[in-house]
Amino acid sequence: MASPDLKEASRQVGEDIHFQRRVWRFQRFGWGAMAVLVLLATLGVFGGGPLAKAKSSSADGTIEVEWERIERIGRDSRLRIRTVGPPTAPLTLRLEGGLAEVTLSAIEPQPRGESRAPGRVWLRFDPPAEGHAAEIVLNLRSAKPGIVQGQLALGDAVLPLRLFVLP
Repeated sequence: MASPDLKEASRQVGEDIHFQRRVWRFQRFGWGAMAVLVLLATLGVFGGGPLAKAKSSSADGTIEVEWERIERIGRDSRLRIRTVGPPTAPLTLRLEGGLAEVTLSAIEPQPRGESRAPGRVWLRFDPPAEGHAAEIVLNLRSAKPGIVQGQLALGDAVLPLRLFVLP
């Protein structure tokens, strides 16, 4: 129990220990919330980390795709497409839906030809050197936030892709 002198001093200073305890509780909650946000950002929930990366392959297993499912406006993200085994004919890559609306800031290797139609982009590539699998890297850049849904097709293999673009 506090001495009467301490109680009198607290009253004169205007200390309210119940209010102070509520403030401390609120501060601890804020610290915990900030720690969770920092952890989520480190893991890539807001883009650029391990949770933002995705990998998929076509139903027939002929192509594998790696991309970042969480992007930021104005920031380039990579979409890497690999064939499983060497292709024998020239490759035609088709982007449909929302993927056709995303800016392609760089393409490696350079396509031999390109065609566009509303909601579709076709990129034609020469086959790789004999006995090698093909690898195509697209740098994507989104101009507006939201969910971008589309399909990527290489030959007969089709893969649905979804990107979440953050501001």
